Amino acid sequence: MTKTTSHTAHLKMFTFTALISLSFPIGSYITAQLNPLVVTWIRYLLASLLFIGLLIGQKQFRIPSARDLGRYTLICLPALTYFVTMFIALQDTSALDTSALYTTVPLMSAVLAAVIFRRRTPLTVIVALLGGMLGAGLIIFRGDLSSAASIALTTSNKIYLLGCFAMALNPIVVKKFYRGESITHMTCWTLVCATGLLTLGAAPQLLSAAWSDISFNIWLGIGYLAVFATALSFFLFQQGSVSLAPEQVSAYTYLIPVMVLLVNRVQGHIEPWSHVGFGVVIVMLSMMVMIGGSTFITAIRRHK
Repeated sequence: MTKTTSHTAHLKMFTFTALISLSFPIGSYITAQLNPLVVTWIRYLLASLLFIGLLIGQKQFRIPSARDLGRYTLICLPALTYFVTMFIALQDTSALDTSALYTTVPLMSAVLAAVIFRRRTPLTVIVALLGGMLGAGLIIFRGDLSSAASIALTTSNKIYLLGCFAMALNPIVVKKFYRGESITHMTCWTLVCATGLLTLGAAPQLLSAAWSDISFNIWLGIGYLAVFATALSFFLFQQGSVSLAPEQVSAYTYLIPVMVLLVNRVQGHIEPWSHVGFGVVIVMLSMMVMIGGSTFITAIRRHK
C-alpha cells in the first residue's frame, strides 16, 4: 500500500468517525420516541435500497452467488451482534458504563488481528492503543478515572462486552472475507443481508410499531442516520478495513469522545477544559502514532 493510499484510507476513517459522532444527538432524540430496533431496521433498509439504486444506476447491479451471500452475511454479523447486545445491555446498564467498556475494542482488535493473521503488533502501537484507551477514559469520566472503579461486571455489562468483542472482530472479518470486488457491491450486499437478519429478529417490534404516529422530524432524522451514519459510514468503514490494519481502524473509536465534545460545544454544552483537556491531548497523540503506523516505527528504527 502506497503512502497516498494509506493517507486516503485514514481520511475516510476520519470522515466515518465524524459521521458517527454527529449521529449520537440525532439517534438519542429518535430512540426516545421509537423502538431502537425498529430505528436500526429502517436505517439498514433505507441504506440497502440506496446502494441497490446506486448499483442499478451504474449498471453494475448483480445478484451474488449463494456462497457470496453467505460471505456477506458473515461480514455483517459483528456489527449486528454489537447492536443487539447494546440494546439488551442498555435496559439495565448506563451509557457511561457502555462508553467506558467500548474503549477496550481497539486493544481487542490488535490482539485478535495478531492471532488471526499471525503477525506481531509493534510495541509502539500497543502503547498508543493503551494511551488512546486512557485518554478516552479521561474524557468519558471527565478527568476522574476513579469513577471507573464503579463499573461492575454485571450480567448486562458482560453481554455488552460480548458486543464489544464482536466490534473488535468487525474490521478483521471485512479484511478476511474481502475478495477484491468493488466496495460498493460488498457494502450493498452486506447491508441487504443485515436487513434480512434484522427483519427476522425485529419482526414483533415491526408489527407492533405505530407507523402512522411517526412525525416528519423523526423521519428526517432517520433519513440522516440511513444515508450518512449507515450507508456512507459502512462504505467508508469497509474501505478503511480493507486498506488499514484492524487495530488502526478500531483506534478511530478513540476520536469519538473528542468529536462528541465538539458537537456538544456547538450545541452550547461546554465541558471545562480542566475536566477533559488532558484526555483530549492523550487521544490526539495516540492517534498520531496510530496514523503514522509503520512509517513512524521505521523512522525510530533508522534513528537507532
